[in-house]
Amino acid sequence: CDALYFGVNEELINQLQLIQNAAAKAVVGLYKHDHLGDTLKELHWLPVQFRIQFKILLIVYKCLNGLAPEYLTSMFRYVDFNHSISLHEPRVVSHFGERSFQKSGPKLWNSLPIELKTCSSIGSF
Repeated sequence: CDALYFGVNEELINQLQLIQNAAAKAVVGLYKHDHLGDTLKELHWLPVQFRIQFKILLIVYKCLNGLAPEYLTSMFRYVDFNHSISLHEPRVVSHFGERSFQKSGPKLWNSLPIELKTCSSIGSF
């Protein structure tokens, strides 16, 4: 579900972040005007923008390692470019196409460092 928020405007991301911050304060018992500090880290919660990206990348990782359904796995193919582990990014003609999993997955994957692309397990990813 988090992947649906990929590419939405910054205002919506900020509103979602405010909701997550309020939830974190409620979980640890802080008051509305208390400083959040490192509470998200202590709860092992990623900020909203990073969570969206992480969830997309986790699904791509599963697709590339045979841990996802075939209908998702078939969306991706490797590109042989300078011996790198890159995925083909399909062309799109609309803003909604830019936000699609088929486009955003390879785009985010290709931006990762090689060390993350070659992780041997989900835990290390």
